[in-house]
Amino acid sequence: MKLKIFAVIAVLAGFAAFAAAGEVKINTAKVDGRLVDDINLPFVNDPAVLGEWVSVDFVREPAQFVPGERQFEGSLYLAGLTFLPKGKTPAPWFGWTRGVVMHLGGDHTASRYTIKEISGYKYMFFEWKSGDYIIRHQKPQYYVVQSPRYINPGFSR
Repeated sequence: MKLKIFAVIAVLAGFAAFAAAGEVKINTAKVDGRLVDDINLPFVNDPAVLGEWVSVDFVREPAQFVPGERQFEGSLYLAGLTFLPKGKTPAPWFGWTRGVVMHLGGDHTASRYTIKEISGYKYMFFEWKSGDYIIRHQKPQYYVVQSPRYINPGFSR
């Protein structure tokens, strides 16, 4: 009986840790007038994010995204993102943990990402914390990126 209770407690503790990892709290401070996020976040794996993701749109809010209808006019600054195992990326100034991409260089930002399935295709909504966020203290907008594993063939770039 005691062993069963211990097993249930261990499973519940695992679910609590998983839930906490999915809801990363990002602490932000104002330093010399600039917003600086705490990028000292523990690594939590996210197998769903691994690989290359290609930018397909840039929107104010994720709800504005319509697959196949680009909202942003002009060329996209960010071509895409690549996520390697263990929180690495090809760019040494970026790192990641489940739900967050950290800019480890001068900006010190922690940008949330969310992966959503829309009409059978997977899209990632990635907070773009540029100078508008850091210096002007504006709400981040979102890059919409799509994994080539899940590319919507009807989406025009």
